[in-house]
Amino acid sequence: MGDNNLFDDPVFGTVTEPPPGVDEHRNGVEVVDPYDGVPLPPLDEPPDDEQGAATIPPPPDDDGHPTGERNGQGRSETSDKAPALADLLLTRSALRTLPDPAPLIGNVLDQGTCALLYGHRGTLKSFITFDWAASVATGRPWQGRTTEKRRVLYVAAEGAFGFKGRVDAWERGWQTSIGDEDFDLLPRPVNLMDIREVRNLGALIEWGGYSFITIDTLARCTVGGDENSAKDSGIVIDRLYWLLDKTPGRRGVVGGVHHTGKDGKTLRGSSAYEAGVDTVYSVIRDGGVVTLNREKRKDGPEADRHELKLDLIDGSGSGTISAVKLATWGVASTERAQTLLATFLQHFATTGASKTELRKVSDLTDGTFYRAVGDLLRSGDLINDGTDQRPFYKAVVK
Repeated sequence: MGDNNLFDDPVFGTVTEPPPGVDEHRNGVEVVDPYDGVPLPPLDEPPDDEQGAATIPPPPDDDGHPTGERNGQGRSETSDKAPALADLLLTRSALRTLPDPAPLIGNVLDQGTCALLYGHRGTLKSFITFDWAASVATGRPWQGRTTEKRRVLYVAAEGAFGFKGRVDAWERGWQTSIGDEDFDLLPRPVNLMDIREVRNLGALIEWGGYSFITIDTLARCTVGGDENSAKDSGIVIDRLYWLLDKTPGRRGVVGGVHHTGKDGKTLRGSSAYEAGVDTVYSVIRDGGVVTLNREKRKDGPEADRHELKLDLIDGSGSGTISAVKLATWGVASTERAQTLLATFLQHFATTGASKTELRKVSDLTDGTFYRAVGDLLRSGDLINDGTDQRPFYKAVVK
């Protein structure tokens, strides 16, 4: 170098004197670890171990003390300060105490999940979403599926217009009232791209103890974001799960309603939406019939398909959602029979099923299942096309 007082160092660059407290070993300077300040051995010293590698001391702890050896349980003996993520660790014993998977709506929506329902305009997606919400708010079975009664928050991002008639129609159609303490509607969007609004919504969920939160629609609640961007869509999904954390015991469901793309069939925007949530349903309309089909379920069987229609209720200006196929069969006399009939029509409407096959897909207990089968045979909704020893059931069109 031109000047003996200057030297090049990979850490400090070109300097005129060694850093404070550092001995001169390599070109007058000992190499310093830029991450923790622990000096490395000078290159001209012999190796300390048999393999020929220099022994590098471990970095000190936060207080500058040497790091201790790890004990038999794999944790440092000298460290008295746990790292930031230590409180989140689950031991094997802790895993045993976690709650088992449980449905909010039987074989439709699972507790502790985020879900998406998407469809083209005019496919009744908002009617279906409200039907789910009203069923949860009242505990009424949805399409024969057992439903847990929980508090509901419906974020109507497009406003409350039309909901008066929709609620009136649902209550009159199902002869069931929705209580003030069970259902609340927020008639404005909450921008999921704005962390302040997300925090306000989270505070509202905690305050109200809501376990089913519907955001209708996601497009109106992501203003400023690019739905084709995996990054922005990932932010939205992350915030949906943050809201889920605010539900009681984190056992709620946060759902979003979204649109299809230009083809009218696939989810609009980034695939990060589908990949990021636990449950995805699509809705397709063919004339007066809409097909609700589950395309993804994180835990449990994925297949779930419903053919639905809108039944107008006189004087309400709106209507209720009902099953097309159930309307062509006899109406079972008990709730357990209705539940089992809905399950049968979902899986075996055209093929029929043995008792074993039907039992495998039913959510009913053994005793309730066998009584429900008897109810359906007596009402004529099912017939046994097999033998008493090996029954094979088929549905009867009435």
